[in-house]
Amino acid sequence: MRTMIKICGVTNEKDVNFISMLDVDFIGFNLVTGGKRAVSENALKKLAALVPSYISSVAVMVNPELKDVKRIIKKTGISFYQLHGDESAEFVREVRGLGAKVIKAFRFPDADSVEKALPYADCADYILVDSFSPQLTGGTGIRYSADIAKRAKDIGLPMFLAGGLNPENVGGAVQDIEPFAVDTASGVENSPRSKDIEKVRAFIRAVRGS
Repeated sequence: MRTMIKICGVTNEKDVNFISMLDVDFIGFNLVTGGKRAVSENALKKLAALVPSYISSVAVMVNPELKDVKRIIKKTGISFYQLHGDESAEFVREVRGLGAKVIKAFRFPDADSVEKALPYADCADYILVDSFSPQLTGGTGIRYSADIAKRAKDIGLPMFLAGGLNPENVGGAVQDIEPFAVDTASGVENSPRSKDIEKVRAFIRAVRGS
């Protein structure tokens, strides 16, 4: 099965334009206030308009209110929402009720805590497994745990794998874990607000095995 690719934390038109020319499936935009890769809603509207229809834009949010999601949908037309906080299963259902697709992200501290995601198995469209950090909600650069990722696959939802993925290790992760998709931000950057086109290309080659 073809592994999907998500390049996350994109912040500017230059990066959107070059990534859109490559073999990727999702481009993620961070709306978390104060985040080092965050963009404003007005910037998101402009950036999402540059993404071609064959690539899905993803709005990354942490503990939003339903009215916030409604506003972003109306403002940008984005249909994928990565909920990266402590959102309840009921909230996920409400977001899906807006016609959106939900990627529910989790940062499991250990394999036993994966069971906390079970209530989401019948309401989210996808699960995203990210590395755990007590200080940060995402984009940590901390390497994923293979044991946790494999346990999370048993939940039964298509799984995005994140956490320290870069051109050097993503090929092995794809072979070992066989996720639905791989997600990278810090692994293909010059800095938190600038992607490195050669690293993005190398990341794609590693995923595709070419």
